[in-house]
Amino acid sequence: MSVKEDLIAQGYKAYETDEIIVFWKPDLCQHATECVRGNNKVFDPSKRPWVDLTQAPAGEIAEIIDRCPSGALKYELK
Repeated sequence: MSVKEDLIAQGYKAYETDEIIVFWKPDLCQHATECVRGNNKVFDPSKRPWVDLTQAPAGEIAEIIDRCPSGALKYELK
């Protein structure tokens, strides 16, 4: 089973580009807003979908996700 398949089986939602897959599990989110403060164009809870991976380079998105204290956000670089 791939990382993507495993995380989706655990209840994570996937957002994907050619460079990165971002996974989010809503029920783990503690709403610390590290993601929104990191880049509110990528992570905008007022939009659907709330994650827009076209708004920043994959490396920047990964750095922001690394600050998520709850583990609700994860990523896999391609």
